[in-house]
Amino acid sequence: MRPRHALFALLTVALISGCATMNQTECLSADWYAVGRVDGEKGASRDEYLRHSEACAKHGIVPDKTTYQEGYDHGIEDFCTPANGYENGRKGYNYKGACPADLEAAFLLGYQQGKALHVASQRVAEYDSAIQERSQRINNMGYQIYRYEEILASRDSNDQQRQQALLRIRYLQRDMQYLRREIYDLQYGRQDAAQQLMELERQGVRGW
Repeated sequence: MRPRHALFALLTVALISGCATMNQTECLSADWYAVGRVDGEKGASRDEYLRHSEACAKHGIVPDKTTYQEGYDHGIEDFCTPANGYENGRKGYNYKGACPADLEAAFLLGYQQGKALHVASQRVAEYDSAIQERSQRINNMGYQIYRYEEILASRDSNDQQRQQALLRIRYLQRDMQYLRREIYDLQYGRQDAAQQLMELERQGVRGW
């Protein structure tokens, strides 16, 4: 980054990162090279300049398009690398097609590998969540059975209450058995998903 812009870059990030518009103070004080560079480095589309322009036009301010574009071009070069593509894919970020044609193939090479790793990791996490949810339901049912067993053992319970408690216990035991079967199937699926994830991690990055 140019020395004369270095001090402004961090301030610019704080002001505009994640924002679609800029207020009057930001438009007046903006270092448009730094604004463009930040937009490029985060993979924003070239339309981001139009959004800045529309926001600043409300305050009678016209952004320096040439300076902005120079910063954006440098930033997008930093974004559109295989390594950055891999990291973006691995974190599950959606690629918005910002890379120019001469850089996109290299970016996508890394992005697709990272995305595959993300998808595989998410699949394992989804199995874990499903198993945990069913295990919690089984625990809750076990507690309910315990309470119904207390009704069966209580001298204060009448025959109808005991019959209802016994019926509920049978229903709960049946549902618990169904859930255990589901957990068994999920564990089998998770094992397959985990093996695929391990294989992708073992392969690492390829072709760049």
